[in-house]
Amino acid sequence: MPTTFDAAFIAIKKLVDVYRAGQAHYTSSKYQETEARTDFIDKFFKVLGWDVDHSEQKNPYQQEVKVERGMVIGKAQRRADYAFHVAPNFRDPRFFVEAKKPHGTIESSDNYFQTIRYGWNCQTPLAILTDFQHFHILDCRYKPNIESALQRGIEKFAFEDYADAEKFARIYYLFSHESVSAGSLEKYAAVLKKPRGKKGPGTLFPTGGFQTLDDAFLADLDDYRTTLARAFKNGNPELDSEALTEVTQRTLDRLVFMRFLEDKLIEPERLVERFGDTGTAWDDFVAVSRRLDGIYNGIVFKPHQILDADTFCVDDTAFSGICEKLSDQNSPYDFDSIPIHILGAIYERFLGKVIVATDKRVKVEEKPEVRKAGGVYYTPEYIVRYIVENTVGKLIAGKTPKQIAELRFADIACGSGSFLLGVYDTLLEYHGKYYNDNPGKAGKGDVVKRDGRLYLSLRKKRDILVNNIYGVDIDAQAVEVAQLSLYLKLLKEETTASAHEHQLEFHETLLPTLTKNIVCGNSLVGMDILEGQLFEAKEERKLNPMDFALKFPDIMKAGGFDVVIGNPPYVRQESLGDLFKNYVSNRYATYNNAADLYVYFYERANAILKAGGWFGFISSNKFMKSRYGENLRQYISTRTRILKIIDFGELPVFQGAATFPVIFLSENRAVKRQNFTFAAIKSLDFKSLSNEVYRIDKKLDSAALDGLNWTLVPAIQAKLLKKLKNAGVELGEYVNHQIYRGIITGLHEAFVISDATRSFLIQKDARSAQLIKPFCVGDDVRNYIVRQSEQYLILIPSGWTTANCKNAKNPWEWFLSTYPAVAAHLLQFEIKARNRQDQGQYWWELRPCVYYDFFLKPKIVYPEIAKEPRFAFDSSGLYHNNKAFMIPVSDYYLLGILNSKLIWSYLKRNLSVLGDADNGGRLELRTIHMANIPIVPVNRSTPISVERHDKLVRLVDQMLDAKKQLAAAKSDKDTNYFENKCQSLDRQIDQVVYELYGLTEDEIKIVEGGGE
Repeated sequence: MPTTFDAAFIAIKKLVDVYRAGQAHYTSSKYQETEARTDFIDKFFKVLGWDVDHSEQKNPYQQEVKVERGMVIGKAQRRADYAFHVAPNFRDPRFFVEAKKPHGTIESSDNYFQTIRYGWNCQTPLAILTDFQHFHILDCRYKPNIESALQRGIEKFAFEDYADAEKFARIYYLFSHESVSAGSLEKYAAVLKKPRGKKGPGTLFPTGGFQTLDDAFLADLDDYRTTLARAFKNGNPELDSEALTEVTQRTLDRLVFMRFLEDKLIEPERLVERFGDTGTAWDDFVAVSRRLDGIYNGIVFKPHQILDADTFCVDDTAFSGICEKLSDQNSPYDFDSIPIHILGAIYERFLGKVIVATDKRVKVEEKPEVRKAGGVYYTPEYIVRYIVENTVGKLIAGKTPKQIAELRFADIACGSGSFLLGVYDTLLEYHGKYYNDNPGKAGKGDVVKRDGRLYLSLRKKRDILVNNIYGVDIDAQAVEVAQLSLYLKLLKEETTASAHEHQLEFHETLLPTLTKNIVCGNSLVGMDILEGQLFEAKEERKLNPMDFALKFPDIMKAGGFDVVIGNPPYVRQESLGDLFKNYVSNRYATYNNAADLYVYFYERANAILKAGGWFGFISSNKFMKSRYGENLRQYISTRTRILKIIDFGELPVFQGAATFPVIFLSENRAVKRQNFTFAAIKSLDFKSLSNEVYRIDKKLDSAALDGLNWTLVPAIQAKLLKKLKNAGVELGEYVNHQIYRGIITGLHEAFVISDATRSFLIQKDARSAQLIKPFCVGDDVRNYIVRQSEQYLILIPSGWTTANCKNAKNPWEWFLSTYPAVAAHLLQFEIKARNRQDQGQYWWELRPCVYYDFFLKPKIVYPEIAKEPRFAFDSSGLYHNNKAFMIPVSDYYLLGILNSKLIWSYLKRNLSVLGDADNGGRLELRTIHMANIPIVPVNRSTPISVERHDKLVRLVDQMLDAKKQLAAAKSDKDTNYFENKCQSLDRQIDQVVYELYGLTEDEIKIVEGGGE
């Protein structure tokens, strides 16, 4: 195959000459598509460097070009003629090619629509429609619509253009193997005109407008769910919310599965579009469901006591309307093309809502836990793949299928099954490669031969699924969807013929029963919670306790699972009530009263692992440095062997979620000394997470896990951090534990007002001047100085007793009578969002007046979040909000230390980081961690200590003066001068601090980024 443009251009010109010489024959009606593909289209893409005929890539599970040879029945086509991938990701196509014969018009609505639909359903931005004589590049970013399909052409070429070097270069540098591997398609799509569309009446997007597959299908599913729920409730008013949610979900699952079977041609006849031909649409649906249950088995078509009952009443008009939309030949959805993991991602979001039914109405609402979390966030496929490859993939490497059959892999918070699908896909790929590399080792019925290559049989794929895959989820609908997704994956490569052959040979249903593999239950709470407790039946079902020993007896008797992976829920335990909190406090070593739910999943997962079993989670990274993660850090570092920690900082791994994730991989084996890999991901702009981790990872050891937090730095840096910790006393002790958060404005203590409001209040009541205080917010606090703020604080006096209030019922009434104009203004503008009936209660909860005295003292102030040292000194009596903290001391020595490079470097390794701390990331300066900063105290009996102290104080005094002059500078000349002076003073202060802590030259290089 050509590997350069010049070689490709020479080869393509020869192919053009051949076509030109026989053009009359090739464009005749006798010349068929299969011939055009063999004679020209295959060769065209071989010229572009693709292994179209698989002369090099023999393993059918690891081929970059998937070729379909014209399996068409009526108007139905199984899938696109060519799907192009780039190793090692053989799952996700990069682009599609739809082939036609040269006879006739290629530029038709049907041809464009069909081609675009392949790309849109697989989420590829571009697709190609070609008969070799023509080469059209189509935009697949828009929701397919046959009426607007012809508007989606981007570029068009005729075969003569291939012989033009400049025009052929446009094709070559976009679609050649070399270019696609380098990201050409993504770069090209990024500069295309952004899709836009105006919202139409009753629709999310206009016909033919831009809408991603997941958004579009989710919107349709939501609409179908609402329609069905109302129809079911109207006909069956006795259904409660739970039953209504269940029957609606099962109906939609059946319809989706039927459409999948149709599009894959496993079912040769169209099903859904014929509902209503022999009776009502609903009766036909139930009849087909019963027939398919006998063929397929599985939870989807299993008879349901409500849904399949003769007494179940359905509005047939509503139901048939949904069937018509789903079965339309011009529907944008091609269920054969939609990747199963994308379908799972859609369902994950779909499952975030439930049907709530009352006697008079039906509505769909977000689940409470989803509402609190701000939505459902599906694990990206590249994360799933990385975790699976580095746990299951590592464990099965080098093993035979017989050995692998003994292994058990689980996700104990499986949701819609993304990780289970990832495991299953990896196992199928491994077995396929094994048998193609070792054809003589395939047992009877393990493989089938097609096109000279070996494919796993349906029976073998069933065995792998039942033997190896296990999951748990507390949500029954999630369990159903997880099973559905696995069934779809099982049948992905099957055909009408292969399914029929399986039934003839083995006399069994196509789908295995997964009720013992994917189960509904609470992974964290065992049946022992019921001992001595009296629960209402509904409450007990909601809790859904489960014992692993009862659900998976053989596995647990054998020591547990071999791998546990997943993405556990991020839910504050407070939302689960005191019963849950009391339960976990007595049973989990990782318990903390402020812990997130995922903490307990870490412990539970390791508890059900075999000795030596592998573990892989993606979770919040907060446990690595937060107070609530202390017990979990202790648990992990003493009871497991850490393999890899991949920290994403503040990167948006989960779109729309303010969650800062980490991938954590370990082995269930305690070791005295840890040696592991750590990678801090700086950007999501990579093609392969594995390659990115390999490029930037660091080898760390136990020293990175020492102390209050996990520093996750190399040994030499850990040694320096340990030296700093031992160099002085903790800040909390140094300042007598006087570190205070600012006022919670707008609630109990005070209200922020503008300068105009300040003037207004003083005019109305001159006495109110004593209540108005100078004010700043956290963002006003800068390095050494506080920026001038145009806001003020009106401070409500606090600390009254009933006697002080005289005849008033509460302090607020007293304030109303004493400062009527001020109070009236506050009621009208400042606190109108508060529930007034609670005012009497919360004014009684004001802090003592002594709290406010601290603001009047000279103090060091710093913000809650900062990306650089921002410790300032204030002696003007500034008040500040709760986004800033104060230390009520007049200590220039301490101020200089806190603003130094050394202490900021220390903080970056010990505090929670929002983003990459070394590249503009922000630190959360929480008191619990700030109080541990080591401060070298002054030893008055040691001249050198006194000398350094005095020198640092002088430098800080000069810095404060320079900062004031910089803030007052009017000209560029003065600004530049004082900026340079501040920089010089910063360097001098840093040098004195290095001396205070006894740093060597090599250690200084580490602090300043020039050393390891």
